[in-house]
Amino acid sequence: MTASGQPGWWQRHRKSLLVNLAVFLAVAFGIQAWQTRHMASGQAPDVTLQRALTPQQQDSLASWRQQHTGEPVVLYFWATWCTICRIEQPMINGLIQSQPVLPIAIQSGPAASVLAYERQHGLAWNSVVDPDGGIARHFGISATPSFVVLDAQGNISSSTVGLTSPWGLRLRLWRARLAG
Repeated sequence: MTASGQPGWWQRHRKSLLVNLAVFLAVAFGIQAWQTRHMASGQAPDVTLQRALTPQQQDSLASWRQQHTGEPVVLYFWATWCTICRIEQPMINGLIQSQPVLPIAIQSGPAASVLAYERQHGLAWNSVVDPDGGIARHFGISATPSFVVLDAQGNISSSTVGLTSPWGLRLRLWRARLAG
């Protein structure tokens, strides 16, 4: 109550604000569920990896994950032509410093082109090159940016498409850590 005995702004609008928030969250979660409906679930497929920095060497997702035994990992599907991916670059740079993140450049050209892009934009990522989108198809990825979080056993814990906040991604990693 205010000094005049009338209800304050929050008291007058609380119910309306809470209903609006609930509707917003329901719509946001519905859109997310629709966007990820074709993405892979269960055990992550073991795909062959070719890095931008060392294109002559091939690796596998399973062997990369073994370097991070007992930890959840993030697969970050991005593209050099993706505007939202450019917006997320600082967040990914920060995340790579503290978490295992495997950037996968979808349909962004050969290894030399991806490496040149990373150097030009100050990205020390050494992305996996996916010139024809084959790796993305294994995971059901149809848009960039996309994130797939794997738990310590290599199971897909969560998937998301589009702009993602750092705290949202860290929350997904925390959830994968609890599950594993």
